[in-house]
Amino acid sequence: MSNTTENQTTPMQMIAGLDIGNGYVKGLISVNGAAPTGVDYLSGVAIQTNSHDIKTKEEEAGGVIREIFDMMEASFDSSAVENHAVRLFGRRGVSSGKSMEEFDVSSTISKASQDLSAILVLGSLAGKALQHVYETTGHIPAEVVPVTARISLALPITEYKLYRKMYADKFKSGTHMVSIHNFETPVRIELTITDVQVVAEGASAQFAIVAKGPALMDAMLSDLRAHGEALPGIMAQDILAATNTVGIDIGEGTVNFPVFQDGRFNPDASMTFAKGYGTVLEQARERLQEKNMPFNSRKALADFLLKKPTALNQARYAKIAQIVREEIQGFSIEVTQEFRKVISRVGSYTEVVYVYGGGASAVKEILYPELIDVAKNLGGDDVAYPILYLDSRYSRYLNREGLYLIAKQVADAAARK
Repeated sequence: MSNTTENQTTPMQMIAGLDIGNGYVKGLISVNGAAPTGVDYLSGVAIQTNSHDIKTKEEEAGGVIREIFDMMEASFDSSAVENHAVRLFGRRGVSSGKSMEEFDVSSTISKASQDLSAILVLGSLAGKALQHVYETTGHIPAEVVPVTARISLALPITEYKLYRKMYADKFKSGTHMVSIHNFETPVRIELTITDVQVVAEGASAQFAIVAKGPALMDAMLSDLRAHGEALPGIMAQDILAATNTVGIDIGEGTVNFPVFQDGRFNPDASMTFAKGYGTVLEQARERLQEKNMPFNSRKALADFLLKKPTALNQARYAKIAQIVREEIQGFSIEVTQEFRKVISRVGSYTEVVYVYGGGASAVKEILYPELIDVAKNLGGDDVAYPILYLDSRYSRYLNREGLYLIAKQVADAAARK
């Protein structure tokens, strides 16, 4: 197969919603008006310090390009990235044994200021551009691939209040060249980002919840009723019509509490709690280390817990799960305390509370009853407002879907003008 393709004189057009989480990148990206496709990979890269010359030949490129976000070897010539070293993405970075760049869940440095945020944003766009060219032409592009993108990103609520303009400006200034080094000839993607919407984490998810309509609402109401709350006369359409809501977005490094009043995001009442499910795992990992049950990362511990234990490791699994459960109990108490603070400000207006996020399912068993108790204490035994806990099938992806909806709305409005 020849390493040639048509010279792209017209830039590829992208619309993207990218949720750059502490644990995973979750995105939806549309190319040239087509239906959006997903991105889902670890929020970590390894610096390639001694690159080898073993490259993928074009006739074998298809498999690598399909899995590009877990295989990519890329460098960045961009004002948004200070260190121009080559990075290994996703599972390739983890398995390389090299030092990983990951978001520190205990750090006070904003994502908006970190190289890793820009690397993951630009890498996501470049990887999707390479996939599109290869799927369309059957070839690795030999010429520079120009891309014009409109994107929507999120920051934790506290960071959103301080850094949203700076975060947007770093992507809108100049062009960003991404070189992908997996192949015998490097692929060069030139990104021009014409519009950046920065949204508060958790707020974007609520756009997606409403967009999913009655079916999701019915499922959440059924779940709440299974937890003993009758809610007589409350229907899915009643929930969809609510304009005064509170979200509890449980992420890897933060829990965000976005407040909407009269259908508008209220930044004054909204807040971020600077711990997340990743904090739970890190605290459990420290205790496990002392008990000679080490894990080399919180992701390794999370993966272990997701697998069904075998007869050989059942006792070990039970000990590890118990330690994690103890940390979840402490975390749930803290989240409930923060929730009380939010409700003390806006409880009289609140109609519905939503719980979602990548860490929500892991803590549901302990946290959900405690949140229901808070609602009862504040509103009497007939719960003053329903607390709806999203199923894990939806929970991880709501922010990316809401971010994409926002980017698409802005792009459509620009097209109409």
